[in-house]
Amino acid sequence: MRLSLLCGALLLLATLTFSQQQAQPPPVSPPYITPPTFPEEPQMPPDQKAPPPQALSTTQVEQQIQEHFNAEPTLANTNLRIKADESLVVLSGTVDSDTQHELALRIAQSYAGDRKIVDKITVRQQT
Repeated sequence: MRLSLLCGALLLLATLTFSQQQAQPPPVSPPYITPPTFPEEPQMPPDQKAPPPQALSTTQVEQQIQEHFNAEPTLANTNLRIKADESLVVLSGTVDSDTQHELALRIAQSYAGDRKIVDKITVRQQT
């Protein structure tokens, strides 16, 4: 009886020792060596002859803003107008609330590109 208890204890001890050894990562035989780094190549200047990024024409800017205004339910009862040239986008017309006004400005800014927004929108005074 005593012998079987002793064997059981030794078997348990051996199992615990073996499981602890398995949980630890194996030692790395040769020390880890950092791969060599190569000097950075000098940055080449951008190609000066590359075409400029595709810019929207004046007509495209006006159409896109107007289409977005027309698709926006919040701006359904407004009479907003857009006039664009190469440097400006002029917004005019009337809206019923400050929320509509801010929305119209955000929409125009999203399509204006480098053009400046000129805000001539009137907010109707609600009584």
